[in-house]
Amino acid sequence: MQATTLATIFIAGLALSAATDPLTLTVGSTAYYLTASQVTIAAASIAALAITKELLILTELTRRGRRDVNSISQTPVHLEPFFDSIARNDIADCGKLLVCHSMAKVDSLTSEEKAITKLFESFEVIKPDSGYAKYQLAAYAGSFKQPELCTARYSRCPVSVSKLGELIKVNDF
Repeated sequence: MQATTLATIFIAGLALSAATDPLTLTVGSTAYYLTASQVTIAAASIAALAITKELLILTELTRRGRRDVNSISQTPVHLEPFFDSIARNDIADCGKLLVCHSMAKVDSLTSEEKAITKLFESFEVIKPDSGYAKYQLAAYAGSFKQPELCTARYSRCPVSVSKLGELIKVNDF
C-alpha cells in the first residue's frame, strides 16, 4: 500500500475519531459554541501533518534506496502553508497545547509525539505573520521542558493533554 494511501486513511480516521462533546468557550464577553470537530481538529491536523511528513520521508527512502539517506534527510518538506488553515481553526489553542506538551516531555514520548517534535526542529526563522509561527512559538515554549508553562499558556483548550494524546494515538497497521 502506498504512503499517500496510508496518509489518506490515517487522516480520515483522525477526523472520525475526533468525537468529543460540544462545549461553550467564553473569551472575554464573547461566547463561542465549539463543536466536537472544532475542539480537536487542530490537534488531529498537527498529528496528521507530522505523520504525513514521516511517511513522505519513508517513501522517498524506499524509492531512492538506503544509500542516499543523507540527501533525503537534507531535503526540506514544506508543510508551513498547512499551518495557516490549522491556525484559523485552532480557536481553543488545543493544537498549540499539543505541540507545546510534546516538546516539553522529557521522556517516554509516543511515536506520534516524536513525529510532532520533528515538525519544529529549528527556531532560527520565525515569520510572525504565518500560522506556522504560532506553532513554532508553542514548540519553543515547550523546549524549556516545563509542562506547566504549556498548560498555563494554552489554558483555553478545554481538552486535557492526556485526552489529546489519546486522540492522536495511531494503532499500527
